[in-house]
Amino acid sequence: MLIHVVCRSFSDVSHIPRSGIRTLAHTLRRAGADVVEDVGVAGELSDTVAECAEHLRGRWDEERPDVIHAVGIVGALAALAARPDGVPLVATFDERPAPAEVELRVARRVDAVMALSTAEQESWRQIGVRTVNPGSLSLLQPAVSAASDDGADVLCLSRGRDVETAVDSMPWWRGRLVLAGHLTEARWISVHRRAAELGVSDRIERRSGAGRPERTDLYRRSALLIAGTEAARHGADVLEAAAHAVPAVAVAAEAYLDHVVPGSTGVLLAPGTDARGLGRATAELLADPLRRRGMGAAALVRAHALHDRSAAGSRLLEVYRGLTREPEPETSPTRITQAGTDLALQYMPLARQLASRYAGRGQRFDDLLQVASLGLVRAATRFDPDLGHEFHSFAVPTILGELRRHFRDHAWAARVPRSVQELSLKVQRAADDLRAEWGRDATAAEIADELGLMEEEVLQAMQARGEAMTSKSLDHPMGDDGNEAFGDLVGDTDPALEYVELREAVRDGLTKLPAREREILLMRFYGEHTQSEIAQRLGLSQVHVSRLITRTLAALRDHVTHDQPLPHSWTAAPAAIGPRRSRSAA
Repeated sequence: MLIHVVCRSFSDVSHIPRSGIRTLAHTLRRAGADVVEDVGVAGELSDTVAECAEHLRGRWDEERPDVIHAVGIVGALAALAARPDGVPLVATFDERPAPAEVELRVARRVDAVMALSTAEQESWRQIGVRTVNPGSLSLLQPAVSAASDDGADVLCLSRGRDVETAVDSMPWWRGRLVLAGHLTEARWISVHRRAAELGVSDRIERRSGAGRPERTDLYRRSALLIAGTEAARHGADVLEAAAHAVPAVAVAAEAYLDHVVPGSTGVLLAPGTDARGLGRATAELLADPLRRRGMGAAALVRAHALHDRSAAGSRLLEVYRGLTREPEPETSPTRITQAGTDLALQYMPLARQLASRYAGRGQRFDDLLQVASLGLVRAATRFDPDLGHEFHSFAVPTILGELRRHFRDHAWAARVPRSVQELSLKVQRAADDLRAEWGRDATAAEIADELGLMEEEVLQAMQARGEAMTSKSLDHPMGDDGNEAFGDLVGDTDPALEYVELREAVRDGLTKLPAREREILLMRFYGEHTQSEIAQRLGLSQVHVSRLITRTLAALRDHVTHDQPLPHSWTAAPAAIGPRRSRSAA
């Protein structure tokens, strides 16, 4: 499944960081999907949408996605303007300012909205917008393995009015406030002036724009996080702090109801709480380090659970597949008009001609003709003669897109990476063009010069196309006489391989046995002596030797297979167990 994630450049217009989009794409790739990311430039709304839409049309003419996931208003508007017919579009909104009427108009045009919190999802449902729920999205960096130190700083990642609220709360608690959100110079001067009026300016540190290593160091020095109502819909600040075992004091917002467990992973304050209430809650938590560290540990455990990428990726793919399984009204036979049917029948020779371009590439011509005919029907269904375009110029890109998609999804006998597939197609097209121009087959070096690639990359693409596009049956005859099958040449796993580790474990276990028990086992199983011979050599009865062998084998078996300790009464005598035979076996 090919998923195209569309978003805009992230600055002050969005709460979702660029790393969140990269993590989303990585999560889907680990679940087995192919993901393409596109980021538009920042700028005026109309110009950004138009530029992004034009770029997407070019991408989707070459490769049609199975699902489009647009993040933000700009990404959703651009995807709506450019998406191919029948491709599901999912939208996630998190831009600011986010006019409710604009979001609502866009939400009614997309196939579904993927909300970032339970409260947001419920609000969309109440106004009749379809939503999909993949569970907790892993939009941030994964949880770190090391818990934070017992720091004393109070961290604030906000950049809106919550910064002033955090400063106003400082007279009620002791310690230093670190402002790590993006603050302009003018904004910092205003905040610092306010802190000076309160007499706390010497307790404030500005760390705007800190990168990941610096932020990790900030969390190690921080005792807790202050998060206010300005926070994003997905609770990015709280989740990032939890990933470093730092609890949060948060004023209730949509996402915090999902991600803060009051009294367990943080403190959740009622909406509208003023600076005094925030300061008192912060002071109470700072005064109780044991409770604070317990909350941090619980927050880290919760962060690990929420950031289970394999589970999150599987849930996301199931959501996307549910959308693609829905019928496509545009291509349904009941929706095509009689005029569209006549148009498709009239241009059937065009479909045959385009299908013949891809003949001889490992696919049956009948299958290619069927795919081209499907593309022709889709073009006839979508064609609007009132726009003033000729049907021929409209149908050719649609048919060629269907043929390319068929080769992308069905022509490979073995799965290869998307990058290798795309490179293989470029190499094949370049080879065809050079053959037509020169009248001979081009070498790998010549194709590499034509495409600006390294010769090794071209050879890899050719090898992938030659070996991964076709496969042979295991019954395929081999050799000059054809008496051998291909399957006869395929190796099999050595049945004794699983016993190698057990043998080594037994050898190690023998070195831990008491001297008498070890000598008895060596004589019995390595020297192949009978129990009577062993009893005679050691001056014991045969019954006693039998009991010793049974008891020792049982203890050794439990030690090797179940990792149970040997009896404490045994004292291991160090001795190397090598390939030499024991004296009794000589």
